[in-house]
Amino acid sequence: MTGILLGQEARKRKTPQEKIAIIQQTMEPGMNVSHVARLHGIQPSLLFKWKKQYQQLS
Repeated sequence: MTGILLGQEARKRKTPQEKIAIIQQTMEPGMNVSHVARLHGIQPSLLFKWKKQYQQLS
């Protein structure tokens, strides 16, 4: 209840498929990590971390 009063939203975990789709958006022309992170309501640092992990696995 306090989260609602303070304007905080509950965290939503992203599935691996969602993470990959978000990472791939950063690779589209005209898109950058900060913009994509803002679109999805996540911190740019988290998206940079996901992108680094994705690149290491590829």
